[in-house]
Amino acid sequence: EVIHPTARMLVEISKAQDIEAGDGTTSVVVMAGALLKATTELMQKGLHPTAISDGFQVAHGKAMEVIDDISKPVDLNDRDSLIQNAITSLSSKVVSHHSDLLAPMAVDAVLKVIDKETAINVDLRNIHVSKKLGGTIDESELVDGLCFVDKKASHLAGGPTRIENAKIGLIQFPISAPKSDMESNVVVGNDAAMDRIIKEERQYILGIIKKIIASGANVLLLQKSVLREAINDLALHFLAKKKIMVIKDIERDQIDFISKTINATPVAHIDQLKPDKLGSAGLVEEVSAGGSAKIVKVTGCPNQGKTVSILLRGSNQLVLDEADRSLHDALCVVRALVKKQSLVYGGACVEMEVAHQLQQYSR
Repeated sequence: EVIHPTARMLVEISKAQDIEAGDGTTSVVVMAGALLKATTELMQKGLHPTAISDGFQVAHGKAMEVIDDISKPVDLNDRDSLIQNAITSLSSKVVSHHSDLLAPMAVDAVLKVIDKETAINVDLRNIHVSKKLGGTIDESELVDGLCFVDKKASHLAGGPTRIENAKIGLIQFPISAPKSDMESNVVVGNDAAMDRIIKEERQYILGIIKKIIASGANVLLLQKSVLREAINDLALHFLAKKKIMVIKDIERDQIDFISKTINATPVAHIDQLKPDKLGSAGLVEEVSAGGSAKIVKVTGCPNQGKTVSILLRGSNQLVLDEADRSLHDALCVVRALVKKQSLVYGGACVEMEVAHQLQQYSR
């Protein structure tokens, strides 16, 4: 934990730079450090802090004028130009030798979720990045739809692993035996009572399954349940017999993205599961990710152009995490181009020109 107030300010500057631009965190700290050093020297000469602050504000305004004058406009329809800028942001990364794959992927992902004619910003929450250990970075891909890397279709009782023309239910209630709100124990005195409990549980599960079938759903995405299992083996058996595909343990923070992608309404109670609440997709299938690993892809979604998924692969966790960070930086660079729609030349020529103009202006 950073205690010194000046050092803490530099940390916050770096964090703000990462959020706003996604890159340049080191550069902004170096520049702020140089300004602090200059401030110290000016204060030692007797200048008041307010005068120094006012001078910085004037210099900032003049610097922005110079940068605006030497910048060149960017056409969002010029994909090659956008890719070159993304490649520049990746040049200092560990995975820079994969920039010819990651840069076009970042550009295409952004262009898919914006209207190039009217866009003034990019909501990066509409681009979901999934990481799957195994393979190489070259096997990474852009998916028009959803990609579940740590989930797989239930194979219990021969459940389906491929569904075309999918009608998808986004389920937030458990398909398992009910549990009381209070901690309690049930004492069973004889075999007849045990048989009655099993029969009632079976009837309860069967009632839920019948309502799912009546809704027309042939794929279920089940949110992970904290209090009890999201779905039990009995329910999986019934659903498999009806050729309904089940993908369970969906995280809560994925629900909004999934809902937007497949145009589905999350359902919190079985009585709310109606045909108009279902999402749709051209194809839901479980595919191999190398060895015994599986991933589930949902493609042919109705809301193409609103969301997109990226599947990153890597031979080890270090490479995978570095690819994720690098891709995030590239996405942020493309987002900055969408927001400003202008760019400047690199190689420190901009900094040199700004410094020269400020020196001329100060005289």
